[in-house]
Amino acid sequence: MDFFVSHHLVSPLFATLRRICRITGRLWTASFVAICRTATVVAGVIVFAFPLVAAQPAAAQSYLCTFPTSAAACGFFEESAVTPGRSTVVSGGRDGATSIRLHTEPGDSNVFGSGANERDDISLSQATTGGSEGQEQWWAHSILFPSDFVVSGGWGQVVFDFHNTSPGPGQANLELDVGPDGMMGFSGYGGAVPYPTWRVPDYSAPVGPVVKNVWYDFVYHVKWSSNSDGFFYAWVNGVKKLSYTGPTLYAGQGCYLKLANYHTPTGLASSVIHSRVTRQDVSEP
Repeated sequence: MDFFVSHHLVSPLFATLRRICRITGRLWTASFVAICRTATVVAGVIVFAFPLVAAQPAAAQSYLCTFPTSAAACGFFEESAVTPGRSTVVSGGRDGATSIRLHTEPGDSNVFGSGANERDDISLSQATTGGSEGQEQWWAHSILFPSDFVVSGGWGQVVFDFHNTSPGPGQANLELDVGPDGMMGFSGYGGAVPYPTWRVPDYSAPVGPVVKNVWYDFVYHVKWSSNSDGFFYAWVNGVKKLSYTGPTLYAGQGCYLKLANYHTPTGLASSVIHSRVTRQDVSEP
């Protein structure tokens, strides 16, 4: 067994993972059980013993972004009403010195198909996300709703999603939404695309009310599949919020990660802060 040193899965996330290991580790694969058993902290750094496949180097199995200089430096593409974009690096990261602030101003509509809705989103490619049929992954990221975050009306807003790769109609495979009542919730789709006949989400789960200036730590364990062997499990601040088994991709499609500030117009400026995005692919022995 080789050792992979993860400098980004530190204090808050480590506590979350320890809780997941303690409460639910028996549910997961042998690979994850091994991670639970071998996690240690050395000088504030979590060290995991991952079973690595010789033909696939560790660098190809993981992703890390702490937004030290920009979203683009981490491979993100910005969808914004202005060029080069409204996103800014701000001080005070979840596990480091920096985060990324996604900001909209009134009138930021018609942005990459948003119509009348307002958008400042950043996204990774499908290749960087690794959102392909049969791939199993662990993801972690954090969100803070700052003082200038505004809850929108109508259908509400999206602050995070794994978006399907088709540029045509359809809902994201997994969304983190904030409703007009200020309540966060997950919703997702897989299998057949819900278009032109829309259907209620294939799976959903409430998360809780938005509290401003508080970090929310999200951890996901997912298998991307358009078949019944897919699954999506989610924890928020160490508490399991979502447990779903079934299709997590649309047939013939993949997905890519988006950090979002996408909402109905409110007449006010609004921001969402994202921090520390990390991924580890699962390689079975």
